[in-house]
Amino acid sequence: MIIDRVLHGEHNAYALLVDKYKDRVFSLILGIVKERTVAEDLAQEVFVKAYTSLKKFRRKSGFTTWLYRIAYNASVSETRKRKIRLKPFNEQVEIAGGLEAGMQQETTDVQETRHKLLQRALLELPAEDKLILMLYYFEEKTVEEISSTSGLTTSNVKVRLFRIRNKLKEAIERLGKTELVVY
Repeated sequence: MIIDRVLHGEHNAYALLVDKYKDRVFSLILGIVKERTVAEDLAQEVFVKAYTSLKKFRRKSGFTTWLYRIAYNASVSETRKRKIRLKPFNEQVEIAGGLEAGMQQETTDVQETRHKLLQRALLELPAEDKLILMLYYFEEKTVEEISSTSGLTTSNVKVRLFRIRNKLKEAIERLGKTELVVY
């Protein structure tokens, strides 16, 4: 295992872990902080912190879950510290692909309208809710893995997913009615 190699002095092996997880960690962080440059810097800090803390990795959960937990905590701390104003959630809109199931048969105009409504609805969600959606739909993490990453209980994750889906549905319906009035 790569972790064992790093812990036994083969420090260059850590680059393999960075290469394997850098895109996922960056996407996770970007989903929270919304600023590319901040996300890039934070991703580097996360990998440095993971490297220096590797001896503390107890292997009770998977390395990915442990690494995501570090990234999640760092991102939330950074967001609170900077009070980052949320920007459009365009890069992660695809996480809600399951919510758009069946749209392939619809016309392009209807698809575009629904896509815009979904984007606008996602903007109304708090960063932590977006993160849970991203982990569940985009990263295809299990409820247990999300629980481990976020620090929420598995029951709480299930409830949050249910409520988030309902919030999105209500927001889309509300925004759709507004959209109809505007045109």
